[in-house]
Amino acid sequence: MKITNLWIQIGIIVIFGAVIAMAYNQFQESPLPIFTTYNPDPALEAGEDLSVYYIEMDVETLRDMVEAEMAVLLDARTREHYNQGHIPKAINLPIGEFKQLYDKISPLLTEDKAIIIYCIGVHCIDSSLLAKELHQKGHREIFVYKSGIEEWRELGYPIEGEGGTSL
Repeated sequence: MKITNLWIQIGIIVIFGAVIAMAYNQFQESPLPIFTTYNPDPALEAGEDLSVYYIEMDVETLRDMVEAEMAVLLDARTREHYNQGHIPKAINLPIGEFKQLYDKISPLLTEDKAIIIYCIGVHCIDSSLLAKELHQKGHREIFVYKSGIEEWRELGYPIEGEGGTSL
């Protein structure tokens, strides 16, 4: 019976300590983001609607346009995710590296080709953020494949592994 009481007391101490630590963290000048999500674009907090920068695209239209070479396909995910598998002909342009890589990729973004962007899936905003950045650089024919690589895989379409075109 004494061991059970000891474990209960240890549990109470651990829970009490965690509550004090989280409360202390919240009153710091720059608290650790324990219960917050990462938002790379402050405008999103103001409720900006990113869909004004692009047109949504379905998987069949994506396939047709890429096969007909009417579009440049951009993968907005990180290099690590891209290297684990991506849609064939996709060029990796992670949103976090846009400023460093835009000058390298801009010669590929000609007016005669649309730009199609994708990321992980419907809950990923990286493709929308990349569309905004490209729109601000003057590009206008921008499409986003919102269902992303998740739907592409589910449908059994081909995936390129390591390699491909990365900047």
